[in-house]
Order: sequence, then structure tokens, then C-alpha cells
Amino acid sequence: GNALEGYTMDRARRSFRALMQLAPATARVLRGEREQAVPIGEVRVGETIVVRPGDRVPLDAVVLAGTSALDQAPITGESVPVAKSAGDELFAGSINGDGALEAQVARAAQDSTLARIIHLVEEAQSQKSQAQRFIDVFARRYTPAVVALAVLVAVLPPLVLGGAWGVWAYRALVLLVIACPCALVISTPVSIVSAISATARA
Repeated sequence: GNALEGYTMDRARRSFRALMQLAPATARVLRGEREQAVPIGEVRVGETIVVRPGDRVPLDAVVLAGTSALDQAPITGESVPVAKSAGDELFAGSINGDGALEAQVARAAQDSTLARIIHLVEEAQSQKSQAQRFIDVFARRYTPAVVALAVLVAVLPPLVLGGAWGVWAYRALVLLVIACPCALVISTPVSIVSAISATARA
């Protein structure tokens, strides 16, 4: 159970790291007549950026000039490229098609749609749901009770009734296997982590 949870958590972390890498580290910013590569954290709202064919959009922006079709699947999950022209919104992390675009930055890097998605994924990973908390409390009480009952099944009948030790030890093991709370304990966290992983990959 723990191994499965660890594997699922690792997959979610890998998907999360891939999500964080969707936005490029720099943006092509028009300052004066020159195009400059500027770290996205230093680009100001209202500045004009250039998105060349094949580029990832660095920041949320509104198209000023140019037309293209963008792959927004990493952000919206929509698999069909979306046509963009003047006045349309661009999402950070989207992949530009074969047209060049000039766009005005609408939100700072830390406020972009991609940044908000990453923040929500971080929160979901760090916080336990009410169901998880309930399962944890339940397991802390249920597991010792099952183990104690299995010990009694293995020991009492041979001592009190003169039963065969091997038979009752086997029955105690069967009880442990059937009553083991592993599936119950792991079901909620694995479901949540799997959902996080799927969201991060979407």
C-alpha cells in the first residue's frame, strides 16, 4: 500500500515539475525599437511582447497584432488549436503555431493563469481533505484492534479449547489479510494524488 502511494506521489511530483516548466524563463519584450530577452518576473503589465512561431507564450497577454493558432491543451485541456487575432487573450504556457504575434502583457508572471494553476496544485498536494483526515484517525484505531483480534484468534483457542496451533495461526493470518485496512487507508490519498497528477498533466 505504502509503495503504491509513494509511486503515485512520485508521478504527481514529476507531472507538477513539468507543469512548472511550461512557461519559458524569458520573454521577448519590445522596448523602443529593440526586442529584448527579459526574465518573465521583470516584465511589466502593459509592455509589448513578441511571440514567434513555435514559441511558448511567456505571460498572459492580449493580442495587438498578428494572427495564429495556439495549442492551449497544457492550460485548458482543449486539444484543437485555437485561432487568435487582435483582441484575443493568450495564456502563459500555450504553444504558438505558425504565425508571429505581438501582444500586450495583461498580468504579471505571478498572477498568470498558469501560476494560479500551479498554486492550486501546490495547495492540493500540501493539504489533506476531510476524508483523508477521517481515514487516518480511523486507521489508527482500527489497525491495532485487528492485530489484537488476530493474536487472540491465534492464541486463545489452542490454550482454552486445545485446538491445533497451526490451524488457528493460519486462521489468524486469514483474518489479518481480510481485515487489513491497507486498501481503505490508501484509497483516499491515492485517488486525490492521482487526480492531482492528471490535473497537472492536463
